[in-house]
Amino acid sequence: MCSNKSFLLFLLPLLLFPGMAQGQCFSSAGTPVGGSENMGVLQKNTLTITAFYRHHLSDRYFEGRELIQGGAIKNARYNYVGSIIAYGITNRLTAEAELGYFIDKTKYYRVPEGYTLRGRGLNNALLSGKYQLYYDPVKKWEYSLALGVKLPFSLDGRRIDDVRLPYDLQPSTSTFGAVVQSYLIHQKSFTGMRYFLYNRIEWNATNREGYRYGPSMTNAVYVSRHLIRTSSWPVSGTLILQLRNEIRGKSFIHEEIEPSSGSVKFFLTPQINLAFVEKVNLSFMVDIPVYQHYRNIQLADRVAFTIVLNKPIAPGIR
Repeated sequence: MCSNKSFLLFLLPLLLFPGMAQGQCFSSAGTPVGGSENMGVLQKNTLTITAFYRHHLSDRYFEGRELIQGGAIKNARYNYVGSIIAYGITNRLTAEAELGYFIDKTKYYRVPEGYTLRGRGLNNALLSGKYQLYYDPVKKWEYSLALGVKLPFSLDGRRIDDVRLPYDLQPSTSTFGAVVQSYLIHQKSFTGMRYFLYNRIEWNATNREGYRYGPSMTNAVYVSRHLIRTSSWPVSGTLILQLRNEIRGKSFIHEEIEPSSGSVKFFLTPQINLAFVEKVNLSFMVDIPVYQHYRNIQLADRVAFTIVLNKPIAPGIR
């Protein structure tokens, strides 16, 4: 697979930021874009639009890594639609904009029985620039780094029917933040294999209500195999397997640690990508949690699935 250096790059964030390993499940600290990222930079004047839908379900409680019974909430879910617009300013510099909307973030309570609380609305926008730091066209290695700023559409917390929503049902952080992303790509042309290493770290400022969502970090390794397409079949396929680690840091209320915040999770995500002759890419993926560890008692992940549609408006994707 990847070289020893690539594996060390995967582990490096865990070594540099150990304090993050203890945000809140179901919080708004991280934008749910897993598997929908544009990995490489674009060639000059190339425009791509990515649209995706994600459904997430949580219906059990963990304390530490142990499954426990009971809890006031029967289950929680969210449905999210988002888009990533990317444009190649030069062959090494790509501008990106992420936009997203929570169709709903809903909690179904056991106590009181039948009670439901639902949030919805725009997530923070993310504007970023991605720069290709290294590219070897012969050995097919590419490394890029992206820096971005999170911009809230409102600095006030969301209210539904004059009821202020809990922090974990808010659609955005209601404050500014920063995002750093890195991308390492290696391709083997003769075998149709590609390897990706993706890292994303998000920081959040304190909002007007004195709440600061914990920082989040995502580390993902992708292995993909392109399936050979015959001339009589207009669709080609790619099988992708992703192993992703998500770390949420502690959240703070008026500089006091929120007790039930902080988690470390690993997901195994199989994915299939279908590429049509019109250069439209359609992907399906399912997140399967293989390890979860939570600080104190928290609602834990059960399953999530994502559908991604990607369309290049101009030719020239590297």
